[in-house]
Amino acid sequence: METQTGGGTVPDGLTVEVTQHTARMRGSDHSPPRCAALTGRLGERAACGIYDWRPSPCREFEAGSEACQRARVRHGLLPLMP
Repeated sequence: METQTGGGTVPDGLTVEVTQHTARMRGSDHSPPRCAALTGRLGERAACGIYDWRPSPCREFEAGSEACQRARVRHGLLPLMP
């Protein structure tokens, strides 16, 4: 696990244990989802408050990728231009 308790760097207080071996970021299961580590306002200026310690799914998510474009649509934002 990537949490501090599991030997990783993601602060325990920002996570919720899902199983013995997995956790999710607090707030990511809300409607609409909003990660507890996200700062600022979507569509204006948002950033990860734990960027250097973010978990692997966040490290794999790239700005402008297909997943990024889908997330932008879900939040009512225009797609990023190539």
